[in-house]
Amino acid sequence: MDICDFNNSYMTWVVEPNTNDQRTPGHMHIRNSARIQLDARCEIINEEDGTSEEFFLITPCRTEWMYRSDTLFQFPSGEYCAIWSESEFLNVGYGITDNRVKHTAFLIQDWFTDFNLTIRTHPVIQALVNSEQIIQSTQANEALIGRTTILNDVKSIRAIIEYPIKTMNINQEHELFQVDSGPLPFPDLTCSSERSIERFSVAFVCYNAFDIAEFILRKPTPVMDDGRELCKVVTYSDIRRVPAQNSIYSTAAAAHNL
Repeated sequence: MDICDFNNSYMTWVVEPNTNDQRTPGHMHIRNSARIQLDARCEIINEEDGTSEEFFLITPCRTEWMYRSDTLFQFPSGEYCAIWSESEFLNVGYGITDNRVKHTAFLIQDWFTDFNLTIRTHPVIQALVNSEQIIQSTQANEALIGRTTILNDVKSIRAIIEYPIKTMNINQEHELFQVDSGPLPFPDLTCSSERSIERFSVAFVCYNAFDIAEFILRKPTPVMDDGRELCKVVTYSDIRRVPAQNSIYSTAAAAHNL
């Protein structure tokens, strides 16, 4: 089983200068190459024909003016973030407020002159199959990776979401654990979009059992005052509780007997 080493896996692209960009103060009109770390990945599998496709969420950064000597961060500040396949990308970054209903996917070849995904995997992993093992690995400060599998039986689609577990809660006395981690790409398997990449939202996952998970999705959310909408802010507000198969792995340098 290949478990991604997210700390050492990257997306890289090269983009040529856009001389038609008239924003001020503007980018320097030179080529830019970016390397961005991966935050999480998701594999969508069609059980009927056996095909599958992988998608990767990159670590977000802030919008910036490139290579200027006088100013760097754009203001108002926005977020640069996207979900990538081998051929497409979906912008999932927002500003403070955003009224867009849906993000749009683009072909990588139409925007970038070079693109590459470098996926490194952990050489040794250990499946943690019960609360006792999870608690012991957490107390030993071992790096943990989670895999959450969700199904759509009607469409015969399976999605495997893989992510580093950044926050783990434990109670040794009662042998309890609770994962709360993200961001990660959440696919809406009920979505009717013909493009798989347009199923995705950015989410966090929370669970304390192996057979169910809660996701909270980021979306434009109304700010209300006495029944009146003041504006929409972008926050995590859409909760989805779904049957799931949760697996947790230790990436300790040597497998250990627990």
